[in-house]
Amino acid sequence: MTIDPVFGDGYAMQRIDLGADAEGPLVATLVHRLPERPDSVPILVGHGWSDYVLDRELLEHLAARGLDVWALDLRKHGRSLLPGQTPTEIDHLNRYDEEIDAALRIIGRDRPPIMLAHSTGGLTAALWAVRHPGTIRALALNSPWLEMHLGAAVRRLLSRPVSRLAGRLNPRPLLPQGVEHYARSVPRDYGGLYAYALALKPPGGHPFPADTFAAVIDGQSRLESAGPLAIPVLVMHSARSVFGMEFTEAMRRADSVLDVKVMAEAAAQLGPDVRIEAIEGARHDVFLSDADARHRAIEVLDDWLDVVLTGRHTMSGRGSKTERIPPVSSSSEGAG
Repeated sequence: MTIDPVFGDGYAMQRIDLGADAEGPLVATLVHRLPERPDSVPILVGHGWSDYVLDRELLEHLAARGLDVWALDLRKHGRSLLPGQTPTEIDHLNRYDEEIDAALRIIGRDRPPIMLAHSTGGLTAALWAVRHPGTIRALALNSPWLEMHLGAAVRRLLSRPVSRLAGRLNPRPLLPQGVEHYARSVPRDYGGLYAYALALKPPGGHPFPADTFAAVIDGQSRLESAGPLAIPVLVMHSARSVFGMEFTEAMRRADSVLDVKVMAEAAAQLGPDVRIEAIEGARHDVFLSDADARHRAIEVLDDWLDVVLTGRHTMSGRGSKTERIPPVSSSSEGAG
């Protein structure tokens, strides 16, 4: 392992060799907060589409809770994007099994981690958990892209034509870069609160490869038909979505990327032990929100972690929220 060039001292980076595809060598990048804490519960943090793991303060907070903190940049994302590669390109979400499996092997097979993932990474993490029971302890999802805008009917309508286009275009873009509404609220370069590399997480995202879009639709279809997850699940999202071609101030305190109503409905079907929390004032990444919403998101995560780490679950019926258990203690003071 070497020092992580993004987070610097205190964080080690390890390349995971994934062979090659038509664009050349493939790697993923596993980041670990030092020192190693093999006696504590590990947590593995993942990113969304056109994204990378960038929130050092969140990782520091998790470490302060006593967790052994790891993070994974998937192939063709962030730290793992190599020259000449099409950013975010993948033809099937199951291909990410290689780097997830390698990361879990490095963390330790006898130490199933909690997994915390965002947006498209949340879909990938949920699919992994469904297909590999027993490999992770619990699943926390930050605005996961579990379903297409407007719901399953739209996804089914799009599935065949998108799949055909992906067969012709492959890694070439199906969708261009999006509007920069989300970026108007988040990065410091645009007057936001958070510093990160816009080359790795560009305003509007990278152009969306056709085969990646088809892979997401396929993953959502497979998740819909999958059996329930037997592990505790937390799903956090903004209290509302605001869309539009023109930027409005309301977008600063809403999800301007995904439909939170559809997201919550899909989340309720993940299993019998699902806690769904709408965070007032949150953006698409609830942890990259204004201070009050970020603080509330961390407070909710802490409360859920207290329950997961002590095993005090109150199970309700499939598709419903977990019965609420009063917080034991919060270690999120000042974390926002």
